[in-house]
Amino acid sequence: IARAAAARGHEVLVAVGAGLAPIVQAAGLRHLPVGPATMEEVAADIPDLAGLTGRRRALVMFRQAFCGAIAAGIADDILTLAGTWRPDVIVHEDLELGSWIVAERQGIPHVTVQATAWRPRMRDLASDPLNHLRVAHGLPPDPALATLYGAIFFTTRPVSLRDPNVPFPDVTAELRPIADDRHKGYEAAETDPFPTSDGRPRVAVTLGTVNANQIPVLHAIVEGAAATGAQVLVALGADPTTLGPVPTGVTVRAYVPMSTLLPAADLVAFHGGSGTMLAALAAARPMVIVPLAADQPDNAELCAAAGVARIVPLEDLTADAVQTAIQAVLTDPSYRRRATEVAAEIAAMPGPDDAVARIERLAQSTS
Repeated sequence: IARAAAARGHEVLVAVGAGLAPIVQAAGLRHLPVGPATMEEVAADIPDLAGLTGRRRALVMFRQAFCGAIAAGIADDILTLAGTWRPDVIVHEDLELGSWIVAERQGIPHVTVQATAWRPRMRDLASDPLNHLRVAHGLPPDPALATLYGAIFFTTRPVSLRDPNVPFPDVTAELRPIADDRHKGYEAAETDPFPTSDGRPRVAVTLGTVNANQIPVLHAIVEGAAATGAQVLVALGADPTTLGPVPTGVTVRAYVPMSTLLPAADLVAFHGGSGTMLAALAAARPMVIVPLAADQPDNAELCAAAGVARIVPLEDLTADAVQTAIQAVLTDPSYRRRATEVAAEIAAMPGPDDAVARIERLAQSTS
């Protein structure tokens, strides 16, 4: 959306933690550091996180980090920004929970882009801390958080990943998810990152852009994938030497663009992060998911229900369990067929230009 808006002649500023500056700048966009610098910095100040995994960790992070330090820090910094560079529209993702308060306080329209699984039950947990923040900024309480998502909620989920029993907001519009990773530094990325084309299945393994030092998890996934006899390529999100020894024939890279890696793979074994999940489905690739925390358990359940993935629960994680799951997905054509059907759903969704056009109309109607 940011790059589409810039291409249409708009002045765009990306306000995000200082730790993400290289990514914003590599995309050719202007960066403003707001809120805490990194997620690790925030997590280090939450003692309740010790030893937690899965949904329990996600709940603590949501309430104490996203609704707490991150929301407060971003709200303060966006308010300062609005005093010197007043935006016509604020576009924020669904777990950035500070800028909407500034938007309401300043009378600026805002819209939400879905970056994580749709979990309206989390909004109930957000009510108390976010209303404290509202009051601190001179706004009246909004117990239902009725204005949280703004004038438009852009869902990035294809129809097959939406639970009809958990409806989206009335202001929902579709936005096609795109693995927008082919920018500065990666223009010349190879079209086929796997070492050979020898007829063996190809398995891509990743825990996303950063792996949170989940080395034991990665080893179980890698060893299970290698035991199937497949070619295995690991996109580590870190120096390859930090993974340590891997089975013979496994290739480890610090980074491979998902738009290059996933179309070349036959299966993706990963943690269930939203970005990798949507990139894999857009490439029509089935999955084996080991959900760790955040919205990953929800993503995994939706993918399994859609027939595009098998789940290996973290508490059951072994190399044997991963091997069994990968073999089951690779030998059952229904997984690839369903992934192809979901890819068609994604391809039919409106893209960023359509989203920016809607945002332009919103800005014009409120100016």
